[in-house]
Amino acid sequence: MADTEVVTAFNSRAKRSANPLCFIVDDDFVFRHDLAKELRRENIDAVEFSSSSRFTDIIDSQNPDIVLINLHGAAPHECVRALLALKERRYSGAVQLYGRCEPKTLESFNTIGVDGWLTMLPPLQKPVRMATLRDVIRSRKLDTAPARSSGVSLKDALAKKMVKFFYQPKIDLKTAVVSGAEAVARIDHPELGLLTPDEFLHDADEGALLDLSRLALLDALRASAHFHDSGARLQLAININMDNLLALPISDLVLLHRPESADWAGLLLEIPERQVINKIERLKARAINLQQAGVSLAIDNFGRGASSLDILNQVAFSEIKIDRSLVDGCATNPSNAKICKTLIQMAHNFGCRAVAVGISAEADFQTVLSLDCDMGQGFLLGKPMSVKQIDAMIANSGRAVT
Repeated sequence: MADTEVVTAFNSRAKRSANPLCFIVDDDFVFRHDLAKELRRENIDAVEFSSSSRFTDIIDSQNPDIVLINLHGAAPHECVRALLALKERRYSGAVQLYGRCEPKTLESFNTIGVDGWLTMLPPLQKPVRMATLRDVIRSRKLDTAPARSSGVSLKDALAKKMVKFFYQPKIDLKTAVVSGAEAVARIDHPELGLLTPDEFLHDADEGALLDLSRLALLDALRASAHFHDSGARLQLAININMDNLLALPISDLVLLHRPESADWAGLLLEIPERQVINKIERLKARAINLQQAGVSLAIDNFGRGASSLDILNQVAFSEIKIDRSLVDGCATNPSNAKICKTLIQMAHNFGCRAVAVGISAEADFQTVLSLDCDMGQGFLLGKPMSVKQIDAMIANSGRAVT
């Protein structure tokens, strides 16, 4: 949606929502839009601006609770103009600067706001972790609106052994057969039924998340051994954040529990792109041992932010998973289709498989297929299912069972 459409839609509201209001000023559409969606999941209304000029046009008529401003190294005047506009209007809310630049640079621009008597929060380096932003939200007491929650904590669910894993199939788009699957966690509650991650991960602490990653790894290894014994060469994947990857003895666990056969399909660790960029050196140090244990690496959410070719040069990734925000609607959005095509070609240039994530429409499936994408994942191709259902899917020539 263009800025003018955002502003018009916002001004057309008779009254403001009871939710807190956040303004985001960032010229990176994908990152800005994704950040706005995350905020809305936290019950915070978000209005997006690609430039400070649009922002200054509307700030007079509204009073957001917090303003997030990106400091772009190539265009720092945008940040300065936004800060000066807030100063002139004696804005009383919080201001959060963030940017992909040196901490000293961020601090110097933060000083401009402080000198203008603005409530400046400690600046953040881009990409901004959602967990960090949640802490900012809580510190400003903006999370008063009830977030979606089951009332069941991950820690309790782990202690009571209520966590179960299902596997969402990944389909080879050329042959239309199952070529892999990704583990997804659910809480099997005796009264509430199956709970999805958005219902129990919201307030999970780091210890519980680490335990969940370990459990997912062990479950995937057991499932992988099952598929191997049944003659199916299926590479299973788990999504893991970089901190947990570095904290867990993954190579040791894999060597202890993997099938000893040399033709084992191996395991795949999917790491969010932003975390790869931030900790590439530490990942490089682990990559060799992981590879020797039969573990491959994939970049998850690729294309969501400002992708870096350098990370593909430094670590041998097996897969690049194209972010669902680009895949969804690519059949009708020429811009998304072009980005998908570029990312697919980039993956192939670096010897990686390209995976389109979040395929939920036939038209999008046909589009990524025409763009020479290797694999696909999404509800159109198969929902998360049990190991037995995956067995049936394989027996059915790769077609999803209902």
